[in-house]
Order: sequence, then structure tokens, then C-alpha cells
Amino acid sequence: MLDINARLSLASLAVILASVSGCKREGSYCPSPVEADLDASTGPMVGTGWDPVIDSSDSDGGSSGDGPAPVRRLVDILFVVDDSGSMGEEQAKLASGAAGLVAVLDTASPPIDYRVAVTTTDNGNPWCGSTSHEEGHFVATSCQQRAQDFVFEGVMTIDAYEEACLGACALPSLDLPQPWIDVERSTDTTNVPEGSVLEALECMLPQGISGCGFEQPLESMSRAILLSRTEGESEHGFRREGALLAVVLVTDEADCSYDADHETIFLPDGNRVFWSDPGAPAPTSAVCWNAGVVCSGGSCRSANLDEDANEVPDADADLDAVMHPVDRYLAQLGSEGALVMAINGVAPDGSVVYQDSMDDPGFQSDFGIGPGCESAAGRAVPPVRVHEVVDEFGGTGGARSICSDEFGSALASFAEEIVARLP
Repeated sequence: MLDINARLSLASLAVILASVSGCKREGSYCPSPVEADLDASTGPMVGTGWDPVIDSSDSDGGSSGDGPAPVRRLVDILFVVDDSGSMGEEQAKLASGAAGLVAVLDTASPPIDYRVAVTTTDNGNPWCGSTSHEEGHFVATSCQQRAQDFVFEGVMTIDAYEEACLGACALPSLDLPQPWIDVERSTDTTNVPEGSVLEALECMLPQGISGCGFEQPLESMSRAILLSRTEGESEHGFRREGALLAVVLVTDEADCSYDADHETIFLPDGNRVFWSDPGAPAPTSAVCWNAGVVCSGGSCRSANLDEDANEVPDADADLDAVMHPVDRYLAQLGSEGALVMAINGVAPDGSVVYQDSMDDPGFQSDFGIGPGCESAAGRAVPPVRVHEVVDEFGGTGGARSICSDEFGSALASFAEEIVARLP
């Protein structure tokens, strides 16, 4: 979680660089050590440029009832996990809470066949040249096989391997025939070769803390769904016809799903209108907030803004908005008939608080808004773009606080909602 004492000052960012090491994850790419919440590479790099087109012709994105209802007792569960430098404790709670999800699904009657896949929020950024860039690809190995992903080196070295991985994961390795966990309770079979399904999930969920600090949970979700329906990709086949799609988004920051055609908003020689400090050597995560959100009277909403911070008509948003429009994701989820839960910066009761951080100007400068929730571990940014998705597809309890002491009850409740949705 965001901790002001664990972050570099903006002035230090320009001169203190993370060490770069080349490596690869099994089944995905492995990032080099980076500074928490902002990749400390030597300078901007060109983005990936992949801009998948969402076919929204069959859905207006305005209702969770637009898509197909599940017709079989099948659910495909996708976790999108923030792997930036502030997420060690949160990943530990996520792995420990997996028992709540599995217990409900395994005891459902009639039995439920379920699949679970995991990806990260890292889709790259001009400042994240050395991170992993999963771009929606699944990571299905044990966290013990990815120990280097739990370390970042910047102004200080933070090692979350013991806390986020070893504290919950008992499997030194995980070798699945597909990059997801497959459980058929109707026949009492799984694709997990060693250990239990729960043990496999506890080892898959921790994704490390060395990913890009400009998190893109919505874009990662979108790309993962597209990959699952694209022949030739290792993710192809994860989505089953007649199955419910259930998505869990876990992040402590604002969604930064930006259009790579407008990456100039992050660059020193671009338009710095969204920077907290236009004279700084590098942007903070506040760019993500300022470029995709407008607030008035204590409430905030997503906004389609161009590179000069002008709001553009909805008809032009796909081309002119610097952040991918939220409607893009609503349309996709609507066509899938999805159920979504987010564990992020909402209050314990699921409400969202938007207020400036008057007592901590550093937090305001770093994130563009005051914290939405706080715990002993730190603070999290209140959601806007993700919250609008949850409002449409979150069912009865889609908004859960990342500041909670444990995530098991949230995951158990989500599993109960899944069971209630199935025929």
C-alpha cells in the first residue's frame, strides 16, 4: 500500500536509478528491479503501441444484463493484480484470503467447474522500460519461481519475498498444462499436478512488487479477455462458452489505462498539463488522475480529456482522449455478461471519499487526490474509473477496501455471488 516514507522524493527520482538486470519470468516476462510506484529507468521509452479494438456492436455497455447469462455451472475467474512497489502486504492478504474463494466454490451444490487465471496491471509506460509488461498475459507459476520480482531497488531496497510469497505459498514450483488453474468439481478432477488447488492459487496470486507504477488494471483486464479468445495465444481457451466471467481487480492506485498514441502526456518534451509540477524532471502518478478524472463539489467522475486537458465529445473519445474511455471497458464486459469485484481504495463500507490531502501536500502531488482509505500499512488512492465499472458490473458487493485487515471475507462473498449467478 502507498506509504509516504517508502517513496522517493520527486527531486531524488531524477538522479537515483534502479539497477537493471535482464531476466525472464517462466511463462511471462520478468521485470528488472524498479523504484516503488514509478519505474526508475534512465529515461522514457516508446510504449508497446498495441491498441486492441473492442467490438461493442452488440452492447451499449450500459447494463450488466446486456451480455449473455451463464447457461452452465461454469465460471472463469480472472485476477488482475497490481504488481507495483507498494503491494507486498496486499498480495500477502490476497494469497491468504484465497481460502475464502475456494471454500465456497468447492462446497457448492450442484458442483461448480471453475478456472482461475492471474495477470498484472503492467502494460508498460514511457517511464517503465525495464518492467515486465505482461499486457494481459497470464502468469501461472509459483511465486517461489519468481523471487526476483519481489525486490525493488531505488533510494532503498525493499524485499517483499518473505511477506508476500513465502508467508502463504508452500509450493516451490508450479507446472500447469495450461496457464490457469482448472477445477472440474463435477468430475472431481483438476489440472494441478502437485499440491492442492488452494495451494496452487496461494502461490499464483502473489505477482511481485517490481512492475510498472503507472497501473492499468482496466486495460490489463481487457487484453486478458481478448487473449483468451485469440487463437494461437497461450491464453486461448480460458473462456468457455456458457460460462460466467468473473473479474477481480486489486490495486491501491488510480487506473492509468492510457492510449499509447498520447503517451506525450508523460514525456518531458510533451505537454505537461497533467503533471503536478510542470517543472519537475519526471511525472508522478498524479498524471493518471488528472488525465482521466474531473471533480466538483466533493464528487468525481471519469472524463475523456485530450492532450490539452479539454473534454472531448464521446464520439471522438476513442481517438482524442488520452485515457481509454471507460465506456470501452463497459462495452466489453457487457458483451461478456461479466461480474466484477475491485479491492481498492474505497472505505471499509465500500463508499468512496474524494478530498484533497491538505495535511500531506506530498501525497497530493504524487497522486492528484487525498487517500480514499488508510490502514497501519499505508494509504490507497480512491477509485473513479474502476469504480464506474464496479457500479455497472459489481453486483451487490463489488467494492471492497484494500485497507481491510484481510481479504478472505471479500473473496468468499464474491464466490457466493458467483454461485448465485449460475444456473
